[in-house]
Amino acid sequence: MPLLAALAIIAAPHAAPAQEWRASARVGRVTGESAPAGASGSSSAVLGLARSSPRTWLGLSAAIPLSDDPFWAVLGGWQRLDTRGSAGLLLDLSGHGFIQRQSDGGLAPAPSPAPGPLPFPSPTPSPLRSDPSGHGVSGEAMAGAFARWAPLRLEARAGVATQSSTLGGVAQDRTLPTGDARVTYTLAPLTLQLESRGWLDARITHGYAGAGLQYARGPIALWGSLGRWVSGGLDAMAWTAGAGAEVAPGLMLQVGGRGNAFDPLYLSASRSSFWGGLSLRLGGSRSVAAPVPTRLRDGRAMIELTAHDAGGAPSIAGDFTGWKPVPMRREGSRWIWTGPLAPGVYHYAFVAGDGTWFVPESVPGRQKDGMGGWTAVLVVS
Repeated sequence: MPLLAALAIIAAPHAAPAQEWRASARVGRVTGESAPAGASGSSSAVLGLARSSPRTWLGLSAAIPLSDDPFWAVLGGWQRLDTRGSAGLLLDLSGHGFIQRQSDGGLAPAPSPAPGPLPFPSPTPSPLRSDPSGHGVSGEAMAGAFARWAPLRLEARAGVATQSSTLGGVAQDRTLPTGDARVTYTLAPLTLQLESRGWLDARITHGYAGAGLQYARGPIALWGSLGRWVSGGLDAMAWTAGAGAEVAPGLMLQVGGRGNAFDPLYLSASRSSFWGGLSLRLGGSRSVAAPVPTRLRDGRAMIELTAHDAGGAPSIAGDFTGWKPVPMRREGSRWIWTGPLAPGVYHYAFVAGDGTWFVPESVPGRQKDGMGGWTAVLVVS
C-alpha cells in the first residue's frame, strides 16, 4: 500500500518546514496502518507524535479501543540518503515495530471480509481471529535512481521488505523482493503523483498502480488517491481522501478516510475507515526575520542556501518563477539562484529533491505561510 501510506505522511504535515514535531489525535473507525489485527478495528481514539524533515520521518502512534478492538501501538521511521544534482542515486531505509493486545481479555471479532476473494489461501490461522495479541517488526531497504527536470521528477527503486511477527501464538516470517516506479509533477499549489509497485511472493506477484493528488494553498489542504491491485492483492479499487485546515497558529483540523487497504508483507486486509482529528505543531513559533533587501550579483538578484541546510540538490520556487520549481546551482558550500527582478516584494521557498517544500531557519526573511509551513520574503529596491 505504498501510495496510500505516502499520501498519509505527505499530506498531513503539508508544506512542512525543514524540521518539525507534531502531535495528533484522531477519533473514528481508524484502521491500523502497520498493526495487522488492528486493521480490523471499528472505533478507536488514536494518539500520535511525529517528527518530519525533507529526508527523515519518525513517528509513534497508539490506538485506544472504544469497542472490542485490540489496543495497538506502532513505532516507525524512514531515512533517505541520496546524491546531489538533477540526477543520481538514492537509498531509502525504513522500519517499524508494533504491539497489539486484546484490551478486555475477551474474543475479538473477526476482520471484515475483503471486498473480493484473495487469490491465494489465507495465511492467517484461525487462532489469530480470536486472539489478536502479539508483536512484530519489519524493515525495508530500497536502492534506486532519480532524475529531475523541474517541475517533473522520475524515480525507480528496487530492494527487499521483511517482517517477523507473532500473532495469536502463531509466528510468521516473510521476506519479499520489491520494486517501484514513481513520477511526480509539482506545479504549486498542486502535486500529482503516479506510482506502480510490485512484491514478488513465492506463490504470487502482488502488483499495485495508482495516482494521488494534493492541493495546498493558504490554510487549506486537500489530498486523495485512487488505485487498483492489478495482480495478487485484492480484487478491488483502493482509495484515500482527506482535507485539513489551520484553525489556529500551528493547529490543524483534519478529516479523512481510506478503503480497501492491503499489506502484501503481512497479507492483511482491512475495511474502509473514516476519522476526524487535530494536529498540533509543537515547540511554538520560531523567531521570524523581517524581509531583507536582496543581494545583487552583476545587477541580478541573488538567493543562496547553504549545502548543509539543503541536504541535497534543491530547487527554488516563488512569485518570480510562477511558483514552478527551478533548479539552483552549486557553488562550493552554497546553492545559488540569480535572476533579474524588478523592484518589489517577493515570496519564495525551496523544494527538496523529493518534492518537499521548506525554508530553513537560517534563511533571512523567513515568515509563516499561513498553512503550517514557511516562506521567505525578499525586497528588491
